[in-house]
Amino acid sequence: MRHIAILLTLLFCSLPLTAHQFSTANLTMEQVSAEHHKGAIELSLKDLQHTLKLDPNQNGALTWGEVINSHSLITSYLDVHLEVNTKSDECDIQWDENISLTDSYGERLLKQPLLIQCRGDFNLHYSALFETTNNHKLLVNWSLDDGQTQAIINNPDAVWRVAASSNSSWDTLVFYLYQGMIHIWIGLDHVLFLLTLLLHFKWTKPTANQKPTKDNNFNLKSLLWLVTGFTLAHSITLTLTALNLITVSPKWAEVGIAISVAFAALNAITHWIRHIMMMTVAFGLLHGLGFAGALSELGLSKSHQITSIVGFNLGVEVGQIAIILAATPILWLMSKRDSIYKVTLPLISGIIFMLGLYWVWERI
Repeated sequence: MRHIAILLTLLFCSLPLTAHQFSTANLTMEQVSAEHHKGAIELSLKDLQHTLKLDPNQNGALTWGEVINSHSLITSYLDVHLEVNTKSDECDIQWDENISLTDSYGERLLKQPLLIQCRGDFNLHYSALFETTNNHKLLVNWSLDDGQTQAIINNPDAVWRVAASSNSSWDTLVFYLYQGMIHIWIGLDHVLFLLTLLLHFKWTKPTANQKPTKDNNFNLKSLLWLVTGFTLAHSITLTLTALNLITVSPKWAEVGIAISVAFAALNAITHWIRHIMMMTVAFGLLHGLGFAGALSELGLSKSHQITSIVGFNLGVEVGQIAIILAATPILWLMSKRDSIYKVTLPLISGIIFMLGLYWVWERI
């Protein structure tokens, strides 16, 4: 059991400081005439710097002036790695000079407007950044005259056919289901909040000389109710935000999520709030705002709005279940001996608490 404690300590100490570890580009396009499509591609400045070396003096501080001066280098690179063509012709891509910066989970993205001239059905081939960036993907959201279609391109050899027809309900459900799962798995803040909920339970049965205590002994029914409460809470705010019925600043939603992680970790040790269902539901509402931010970046399907929301919610739920199933055996082993449990519980909770505080400071 001592080896398990050491392994758990090393695991949590090696966690990345950034809550969202991923490399994602976004291509959002809209058909504005029979043969013209207008939109923008958003690429991580960090990924572009790593690939194209945009910082000429290599001082580690990429300035906006350096980005502007590198614009022709960026568009030349995209000319090679973003291709649109029909069966017989190469489609013309025009890069707008009016570039700007956007923010996604604290990561700076370069927004490059573009105009594509193409008639009828055509193919998209995207291969940018894959050569230098792990786990990179392009999220495509394309509005057409008769509907909307989405795609995830995570292979530089893939060719996506942009058909002049909208996705089916099933295709939409699968797309957003996948996105919901991916978002919670790459969102370390959401994962750690779930783990802190599990830390509130002691995963051992009382001995013959001990009386079972409702507060801290493992109870499957209580755990299921807790996860259900978290799910219902974040589903409410996610849905209301996605439908534009409520509006909350993404920045302060992310700050609130960081606070929830720190407080829940501290509460696993102190048990200030003994009825953790209330805490779980309250913080679940905050996490729903964070999930809504991810969903807004994807955009709702115009023809299948409710399906988009349901699919994303289901994806988050599936992701949560997978995390709980993976964590439960480890936590059970951790608490098999009181001597190990008394060391690892405050240690893990303390690490998560410090990460939560760091994210609060980083996001304010």
